[in-house]
Amino acid sequence: MTAGQQLIEQSRQEGRQEGLRQGECAVLLRQLRRRFGDAVNTEIEQRIATAPVEQIGIWTDRVLSAATLTELLAD
Repeated sequence: MTAGQQLIEQSRQEGRQEGLRQGECAVLLRQLRRRFGDAVNTEIEQRIATAPVEQIGIWTDRVLSAATLTELLAD
């Protein structure tokens, strides 16, 4: 594989990972809006948009058990 091909493949991989991350954020926000309604404001959206993918996974798991939005988003 040439250096150019490696660069193209790396770009594709990064694009796929970013797409998956955006999808996870969208699902989490949809779940939060359904469960907590108007409490999901612009600040919460921004926090989710800038969170590491590992944190998004933790929050997604907590949707099932957290009693409040504050509890769900605890670090």
